[in-house]
Amino acid sequence: MFVSVIVPIYNVEEYLPNCIRSILSQTYSDFELILVDDGSLDSSYSICESYAKIDSRIKVVHQNNAGLSAARNTGIENAKGEYLTFIDSDDFVQSCYLEVLVKGCKEYQADLSVCSFIRCLSNDTIDSVRIPPRIENFDVFSDERMKVFLTTQRVRTSAWAKLYRKSLFDTLRFPVGKYNEDEFTTYLAIHLANKVVISNYKGYVYRYNKKSIMNESFSPKKMHGVEGCLKRMTFIEKEYPELKKYAYRAVIYACNQVVLSMGRSKVTDTPLLEQIQLIYRKYTWYYITTRSAVLGKFFSLLSFISVRFAVKIVAWLR
Repeated sequence: MFVSVIVPIYNVEEYLPNCIRSILSQTYSDFELILVDDGSLDSSYSICESYAKIDSRIKVVHQNNAGLSAARNTGIENAKGEYLTFIDSDDFVQSCYLEVLVKGCKEYQADLSVCSFIRCLSNDTIDSVRIPPRIENFDVFSDERMKVFLTTQRVRTSAWAKLYRKSLFDTLRFPVGKYNEDEFTTYLAIHLANKVVISNYKGYVYRYNKKSIMNESFSPKKMHGVEGCLKRMTFIEKEYPELKKYAYRAVIYACNQVVLSMGRSKVTDTPLLEQIQLIYRKYTWYYITTRSAVLGKFFSLLSFISVRFAVKIVAWLR
């Protein structure tokens, strides 16, 4: 089973060698590594070229800066594998990452294989992170796959830590120019998949990077996550109406993240607040009556009463 490993790259010279080394050290070797340099201004492109000279499995693609979604899409369009996986360039993977994901797809004829992950700090490397024991119990979901996605955390929204049959992307692409781009795509991949196989093997290592998009100060683009959840909500209402309350819950969770970001950045006056207030008034009930964190429920109720007040409270606590 030939796999395409897609790594979108932008100004990550500090972490890139560690990421590439982790991929080249895989116990499963039947893969190509597609490094998509998205117009980096540092030495990232040179690093890609230097590794390509020593390993023929590496293909380097350079493009003008267009964002993470565009880089992933370029990787998809250049992929030759029957399956593909996405790895962010500031993260890395354990040595059996591909082996376990491929095993899930092979043994259960699944279109989508998912593994678990661990977190590491910004200065951690392959050699410094403690490797969890290899445990690879597989659970297989067909009719219940969307419910598992919406009601548990076993299948995260993130594009990484997954192996996809490439045909899932025949009609699917990441939305160019959007933050939280995974919110627009992962649920569709799950819908299109015949089976989803989930392993508890912790094969992906997510790096907490203060410079990453997810940790930037507030900007209106943070609303893209809410937009993605609203789009998913409309889809779930049509295709899986019995699960719609969980889609509503996700919308409020996304709003909570935006309001918290506003407060932390001390953005207490923006027209977006009125838009968010309407969403809280419509869907908060579903958040507080489904399984959610107590603190999240309290914050949702506070925002239901007054988003402006909620933002000011966060700003004051900050």
